[in-house]
Amino acid sequence: MQEKTKASIVLYFTIFYLFLFTIISMFNKNYEFIYYIFILTILIIAITSINKRVNLPVPLLGALTLIGVLHVIGGNIYMDGIRLYDLWFIQDVFRYDNLVHFLSMFAITLVLYNLLNPYLSEEIKKNSFLLYTILVLMTLGLGSLNEIIEFTSVVFLNAAEEVGDYMNNAVDLLFNFFGALGACILLSLNRKYFHPR
Repeated sequence: MQEKTKASIVLYFTIFYLFLFTIISMFNKNYEFIYYIFILTILIIAITSINKRVNLPVPLLGALTLIGVLHVIGGNIYMDGIRLYDLWFIQDVFRYDNLVHFLSMFAITLVLYNLLNPYLSEEIKKNSFLLYTILVLMTLGLGSLNEIIEFTSVVFLNAAEEVGDYMNNAVDLLFNFFGALGACILLSLNRKYFHPR
């Protein structure tokens, strides 16, 4: 199967789950996640437009779609009366929300690497520490933008209880850092695999 066909399948699946969870969110009057789905839709349009020029690897497109799925089910699916985003895997240490932040920033770091790679000088490419520092800082910037989007839902959609307090915000940023760092460690093992062109 051609890469273009695989990318189209990923896109159609993304459109399908966004449509499905828009209906679910509307049915449940989950206005916070209707807002997030609107933001996700804008991001998907942007990524689709960028991908026409960049051709991100299909596994990376799949990873971005998986993150979107994890996000929308996290706010709409409940287990034993507990919203997935509030579910603890290890009590007071690691929860579903942390996993989504880690995986999101892990994938975004790899996307940024693909976007930046054609424009990087040979000097930066050879200086791994500088390259990975740039990637981590850019990823943390995008992670902070995500926290601003969440804050907007607190201010305008009264979602403070769902979004969390300052500690939640700080822990989100910490797991964003871990995700970016994890991606850079993986890149250090084999950069060409993650940017084959």
